Amino acid sequence: MTVFEKIKETGIVPVIKIPSVEHAVPLARTLLEAGLPQIEVTLRNECALDCIAAIKKEIPEMLVAAGTILQPEQVRLAKAAGAELCVAPGLNEDVVEACRKLDVPVLPGCVTAAEIERGRKLGLRSFKFFPAEQLGGVKTIKELTGPYSDIAFVPTSGINMSNIGEYLSNPKVTAVGGSFMAPADKVLAKDWEGIRALCEKAIAVSHNFRLIHIGINAGEEGAALARELGSMFSIGSRAGGRSDFAGDIFECCKEKFPGEKGHIAIGVRSVERAVAYLGKKGYSMREEFKNFDGAGNLNAVYLEKEFGGFAIHLLRKP
Repeated sequence: MTVFEKIKETGIVPVIKIPSVEHAVPLARTLLEAGLPQIEVTLRNECALDCIAAIKKEIPEMLVAAGTILQPEQVRLAKAAGAELCVAPGLNEDVVEACRKLDVPVLPGCVTAAEIERGRKLGLRSFKFFPAEQLGGVKTIKELTGPYSDIAFVPTSGINMSNIGEYLSNPKVTAVGGSFMAPADKVLAKDWEGIRALCEKAIAVSHNFRLIHIGINAGEEGAALARELGSMFSIGSRAGGRSDFAGDIFECCKEKFPGEKGHIAIGVRSVERAVAYLGKKGYSMREEFKNFDGAGNLNAVYLEKEFGGFAIHLLRKP
């Protein structure tokens, strides 16, 4: 699994200027335990490299990126400290070449078509989008990934709890970066429980698990059941192929779908991220029922486990 694939599994990268080495390991451990197994340590103070080294020594499973890489020499120092990714605010070709020579993945900032062209010429397909909100945010990302359909972005700056969902609903966004889950005042105060709570909130917002509809395995009675439920609740009904719907609430399945009695459809921003999240909790998916769109994005999947005779159906609903 590549660095970018690992980051995409959670979709959130804490970007932190760590005030001292003393703060580094407790902060990283808090992030990891809360469900965020990566951190970008910005090289904006003298202790940054020591912070990276301390985290990798004490928590080797933590993915550590070095941020604010401006010069090729910083790449060598970052790798020596244990960094697994170098992040740059702009596209510095000398930095990219240094990363290539040292076999370190690099995420440079590219926010215009001209910069993307240069980045692609260098063999890159993942880019930082900085400063995200000031440059049009999701709308600009959508425009850029139209003609450049083989690239993906990690937007940072201006990202917060209120807009991470919009970004993470876009399949061309690998992850969002920021300090909204570990703000500077809480890090300085060593408020690890407060940071843990913010991390858990950010993860919940990133998935946005919510009820979409209830599926009922009705067989030959499916069409009649949809009409009855539609009339009962004044929500109307509509005929389909394998199932009919009563409003948007009930899917009356005329053919057998997973689940002894039916299924519960849960909407998520990204099925891939939801699968990775639930997989870490021990829940597996039914491979034979995966559904992909034309771009190869996972649109729907069923969990193996049933609950009260109902299967759980994950649906991509941005």
